[in-house]
Amino acid sequence: MREETRKRLERALWLDRAKKLGIALAIVAAIGMAFGYETLDMSVSNTEVEGTVTDIEPLVSKTNSADGENVIVRLTSGPLVRVLAYKSRGIKIGDKIEVVEHHHATGRVTHTLR
Repeated sequence: MREETRKRLERALWLDRAKKLGIALAIVAAIGMAFGYETLDMSVSNTEVEGTVTDIEPLVSKTNSADGENVIVRLTSGPLVRVLAYKSRGIKIGDKIEVVEHHHATGRVTHTLR
């Protein structure tokens, strides 16, 4: 094999190896970013806020839908939020209730009934 041909072959082999290594590093980086995002979503700060029940709707669920209901609450800061509650709590329209506001590090905000 001539020297020039051997050098071209080695260069082609190294380029192929570099492509495979680059693809592997990109996959590892994507997995790392996904885990990082999940970690951000798990760090939560909770704030208790008060609100007034404005509406109660039936819970549409595949299991145990007879046990719960959707409660629409107007918070004192203004927005309407939807929380789930057991029917056994006996919540009525106009009741003042406490809601926990969960601020996730990703920017997502969720609410639960206290």
